Amino acid sequence: MPLSRIYPDSEDSPFRVDVVAVHGLNPRGKEAEHHALGTWTAPDGHLWLRDDLPKILPEARIFIYQYDAAVVYGSDRTTFLDKANDLLEQIRCERNKATERLPIIFVGHSMGGLLIKQALINAQQNQKYTSIKEATTGLAFFATPHFGGKAMLVSTGKAAADIAHGLGFRKGDRILEILDEGSTCSDIMREGFRHQQDEYQIVSFWGSRDSVVQRDSSRLGLPGHWENIVSLDADHTQVCKFGQSQSERNKFKVVRRNMEDLYDFAIKKCELLHQLSRPDLEAVRLGDENLAQRMASLQRGV
Repeated sequence: MPLSRIYPDSEDSPFRVDVVAVHGLNPRGKEAEHHALGTWTAPDGHLWLRDDLPKILPEARIFIYQYDAAVVYGSDRTTFLDKANDLLEQIRCERNKATERLPIIFVGHSMGGLLIKQALINAQQNQKYTSIKEATTGLAFFATPHFGGKAMLVSTGKAAADIAHGLGFRKGDRILEILDEGSTCSDIMREGFRHQQDEYQIVSFWGSRDSVVQRDSSRLGLPGHWENIVSLDADHTQVCKFGQSQSERNKFKVVRRNMEDLYDFAIKKCELLHQLSRPDLEAVRLGDENLAQRMASLQRGV
């Protein structure tokens, strides 16, 4: 299954938020199935999305999206757009009338973050997926190469090609040519993720030992009440893996706190929207500017 639920085991468990994790480019020769889990798994076998996150977000369903990233990023732009739609379709099929309004938190590593951004752009343009875009409240990016505007297009492509090179792809592999052109990311630049990026709470993690996606590339450049930029002592592949040693636990603390913040924001926003939609509050809503102020304050993280 492209979208696998790793927590909880049973549908009987209560849940209020959906978390969807999207991996980036898989190393040359590594199967997508192994990379989908391996992206988030430390060398000691600790999978924080499964072993830590349920304790932090007690009423969340946690999913991992699996796809052959080498094919997606090594093909034309249409393939990339189609895969973004597939991500949306998998989420839509997982949710029903009772759960389609549950808040969504996306977690993306490296170029998986680009796929998430393209999916949200597509969702805004396709009524079938509008509910997914409207339900999305938080984004956690780990070493995703963020750039905005046509002038940065080549830099984005080069960063993506450098990522592929670091994962074992060599000169002559078509994926390097495609990524270096920057065409895969062009729709994100042109259609403007910036037009909706201030609708979410965003955390941009970057690795202080990452030689490919450094701080300036890994941030969107939004005001602090929308985007929190966090440094982790890690390289590009280890930035989203957290083992059980004391040093790894210390590193995970900052991730834990930021995921708690995204979860709390999702719950509060959902509760406030529910309150605003109650028909018995119509008279109050029309005459009470405080409700609008509360929504604005919530969006700013106040």
